[in-house]
Amino acid sequence: MCLYDDNRSRLQPVALESSLAVPALCWRSGCSSLREIKSCAGGVLAPSTCMFSTLALAPLSLMLPSPPAGQRMAPPRAAASAPAAPYSADQTQDGDYTLISTSLLSQLLGVEQAACTTPQLPTPLKNRYIALRHGQSESNVEGVISSDPAVGTERHGLTTEGRLQARRAATRLLDAVGRESLDTLVFVSSDFTRAWQTAEEALDAVKNVLQYEQAICVTDPSRSEEECALLAELPPSLAAGVRRTPLLRERWFGELDATPLLNYNKVWPRDLVSAAHDHCGVESVDGVTARVRELVLSLEGEFDGRTIVLASHADTLQIAQCYVAAADPRTFSMFRFKNGEVRELHRTPDSLPAPVPLTYL
Repeated sequence: MCLYDDNRSRLQPVALESSLAVPALCWRSGCSSLREIKSCAGGVLAPSTCMFSTLALAPLSLMLPSPPAGQRMAPPRAAASAPAAPYSADQTQDGDYTLISTSLLSQLLGVEQAACTTPQLPTPLKNRYIALRHGQSESNVEGVISSDPAVGTERHGLTTEGRLQARRAATRLLDAVGRESLDTLVFVSSDFTRAWQTAEEALDAVKNVLQYEQAICVTDPSRSEEECALLAELPPSLAAGVRRTPLLRERWFGELDATPLLNYNKVWPRDLVSAAHDHCGVESVDGVTARVRELVLSLEGEFDGRTIVLASHADTLQIAQCYVAAADPRTFSMFRFKNGEVRELHRTPDSLPAPVPLTYL
């Protein structure tokens, strides 16, 4: 399928998947209308089933990779029979990108543009918020979408690697919070197994640091018994353990739940256009921001001056970080969280990390 750039001066080839699951690559110049764009692939691609092979995003725009300078793209070829490699949200791709308008993407997908309607959070907030994505889970290894609460709250816990990632995350939490502020930490987690296990592993690792300091204290003759006794007492917020809430659950993926991760492709391009769409029964971006707002307002009413760790899932946290930063939540997919990643949520759009193109392998 051919797409044109904003100036209609240069066409770039884009791999798409048809309703027959046969990849097509359109090689043609002169496409200047939506009808011609559709006909480029011989009429086999329907807008409702298109899925982009490589995405990078600028606010309200889609960016597609340019071919190497001077290289001519080959005409379409039949799809290979070998199965595609698994999708990886953590993999990046270098290269130049050509900007195209999301108005075109809206037409291709048959989705009306719709901005997020969730009201902004009050300014300033009384607490710091740090996002923690769960470590590698069994569903990650299986390569399936796991968003059903009936399954996610009972199964798909952390792998051994995932538990190690969660414990390493504790070191980054200590760096972010500072040893002197550990007594302000509060752990709040999704009630999905992989998320609360991550939060508990990270919390246990923080407790181990405090226990180590207490053990060193009692062997140091220059330290008083009173000082060592204070170190032995866990701050109440840490002793309280991990609080679980459905408000941090994985985004619901409807009929795509329990299917291969590649099916994220059916949702994320639409997310770039509409915060309200529910294609395939997926929870909308608006739906996620609404529950994030509910949670933050609840925590703001309960705590003051705390550092609150939110253990959750990729889409939920990515949408949350854009929403908290007052950026367009539809752009969330270019700010990926890796397994076990720690990231503070700030209040301005310029606090977001550099955008990273998503690669569909």
